[in-house]
Amino acid sequence: MSVPQLIHQIDKVIRDTSTSREEKIENLQNLAMTCWQEVVPEYGSSETFQALEPAEIQKRWTEVRDEVEKYEAKSQILYVLDWPASSGDFYWIK
Repeated sequence: MSVPQLIHQIDKVIRDTSTSREEKIENLQNLAMTCWQEVVPEYGSSETFQALEPAEIQKRWTEVRDEVEKYEAKSQILYVLDWPASSGDFYWIK
């Protein structure tokens, strides 16, 4: 799945009212991890990841941020995408 498709899917899960809170959180976590793998596939290999220039990483995430800006729930989408780094608790999911 491409990054725009993943972001669209995250938005759909956030807005979904027919799925349980636990299932939504699990789906969002899986989508976040998949997005990270698409944006920074080097993340799994510490040597390769450390070799990346910070400007390159920032450029990749800027493209993601530009895509997220198209959505009304952008702050929630960014929270989801930050989850692999922050291990947030998704307290806001209903």
